[in-house]
Amino acid sequence: MKYYKSNAIYEYIKANSLNHLQFVAGDAWQLVYGDSMCKPLLLVFAAAITSGEIDKGPSEKERMGFNLLLKAAAKTNLPARYIRFASDTAAVESVRVSDKSFAFTTLTMPELSALFGSFGLPVSNTQTVKYLNDAASSAYHHWQRLSLGTSLTVSDIDLWKLSPGGEPDTIFELKRSYYDLQKWKPFADDYRNFKLISNLCKLAGIQFRIIYNQRVKNPFEDKIDQLKIFAVDFSKEQPIVEERIIEPGALKNL
Repeated sequence: MKYYKSNAIYEYIKANSLNHLQFVAGDAWQLVYGDSMCKPLLLVFAAAITSGEIDKGPSEKERMGFNLLLKAAAKTNLPARYIRFASDTAAVESVRVSDKSFAFTTLTMPELSALFGSFGLPVSNTQTVKYLNDAASSAYHHWQRLSLGTSLTVSDIDLWKLSPGGEPDTIFELKRSYYDLQKWKPFADDYRNFKLISNLCKLAGIQFRIIYNQRVKNPFEDKIDQLKIFAVDFSKEQPIVEERIIEPGALKNL
């Protein structure tokens, strides 16, 4: 899985105040968890917070990110949880967890595993109680790798389009690689994650699309002069269909 600090599409959205397109990035993640059949079972907003701030109220960015998941949860009747963990300690032994009330309780990492298991997610029998923060990931994602079963499916939500009334309308998966725009097609290795998000969107009655842009290696450039759009619906015989190529100015009308 990839976790964006930022990218050219996010920067374009911010620079042009495209408020109907919403995302979280940096030290926050909107996650969908499902079973081996890619059936969504749980929505999680995870945020890395400094230890000095972790007991304070959530920021506006955190509230926005979790509230979007709560709207999706309301449309799908799925549980949603908000998980905060310390980002500046060597090892994390507990997290703060809340539902829509924003009233946080403290759970140890084994208790967090048990909570996930209560929603039907496969959980391993690891006895690890401390999870390390490292440069490559975070304590939460380290816990996720070690504590959740291998048959689980999980994907992050990259980008939302909101309706004029502020409701989720479309989820976009952002993909980028060095392949030429005309030649790139979604990789089969990603289909399980695509199917998980597609199933979530089907439950919510919203659309799912992929946006692809090309990266150039030398000199590095995250190119968004052209963007390729794919429609995704795994309830159909052909689940992924190329729709069109657009210029970034068309993002305001997506």
